[in-house]
Amino acid sequence: MNAAVFYGPNNIKIKDIDIRKRKSNEILLKVLSCSVCSYDVRTFRNGHFKVTPPIILGHEICAQIIDEYQSKNFLIKPKTRVSIYPIIPCNACWYCAHKKYNLCINLKEIGSTLNGGFAEYILVPKTVFEIGGIIPVLDNVSNEEACLIEPLACCINGINQVKNLEFDSVIIIGDGPIGLMQLLLIKKILSKNVTIIGKIPHRLELAKKLGADFTLSINDKNNDDNINNIFEKYKKLIKNTSSEFSPNLIFISNNNANSLNLALKLVNKNGVVIIFSGIKNQKADDNGMINIDPNFIHYNQISIFGSFSSTPKDINEAMNIINSKQIDIKELISKKFSLSEIEEALQATESFKGFKSIINN
Repeated sequence: MNAAVFYGPNNIKIKDIDIRKRKSNEILLKVLSCSVCSYDVRTFRNGHFKVTPPIILGHEICAQIIDEYQSKNFLIKPKTRVSIYPIIPCNACWYCAHKKYNLCINLKEIGSTLNGGFAEYILVPKTVFEIGGIIPVLDNVSNEEACLIEPLACCINGINQVKNLEFDSVIIIGDGPIGLMQLLLIKKILSKNVTIIGKIPHRLELAKKLGADFTLSINDKNNDDNINNIFEKYKKLIKNTSSEFSPNLIFISNNNANSLNLALKLVNKNGVVIIFSGIKNQKADDNGMINIDPNFIHYNQISIFGSFSSTPKDINEAMNIINSKQIDIKELISKKFSLSEIEEALQATESFKGFKSIINN
């Protein structure tokens, strides 16, 4: 098969790989679509501590079953289209025993530690099938939509952690595909006032179209003046609304470390901050520090959560939401590329052109 093999920073090549060399516990699937994640871009440019080249990246995958798969509990027939859960758990630790597979102590990931979806075919360990990580796709869902089930499930995981907490409004710092998926889900599931803070005009315009109550534009300057400026603009937007002083929920849905400083400026008493994205470095303001005042957290009763990946339950919930047309993610699909155009797809994502770039076979 042809595959886009990552050999190190800025080095990805289309290679002919012998897919017949597989282990007895691996199932062969044909890749139909694989979307490009910002994680793929960061890895392509800088490498990643989880990734040992050479490897095939890509973890947001829609694929097709080739051979019938029969287990004790279910049957998946050939030519069935599926979304793939990219976590391979050890099934031996406490987290696996409690089905928190994304927190597995010995976690492996498709597209990071195992070959991923930027290829014509993929080998998926049977473990993923057995934990319910292979989700059939209905006919009314396109291949491109199906490969976005994985990031949508990640958004659901974050929302599920806090949906029973007390807050009146939501701020999402990030106007990319993840931030807009969170917007769609929050408006549908929680019916809360949502403000999107971002830096790309066409993305903020789509945020308004998708239901954002407010949008704010931020620049790239990592300093206190910029944070204070956004804070003052936000307070003017919400003045005399119920969310002016009430508890709020803030998602950090971008990889800029300074966003945590901004979130702690915007969060109200009894508010919640979720660090959703992997941060590209731990430096933030002009002094190179992320500023967390423990007394501010203590006296204002602020909660800070982390949210990583998802579980098979989240994947199923995401698929049900898309199958039933509760939300529409089609507008987040901006351009389709062939496998041979992998670098163009990565560059399009890196330069914030459109939203989701999709590799189709």
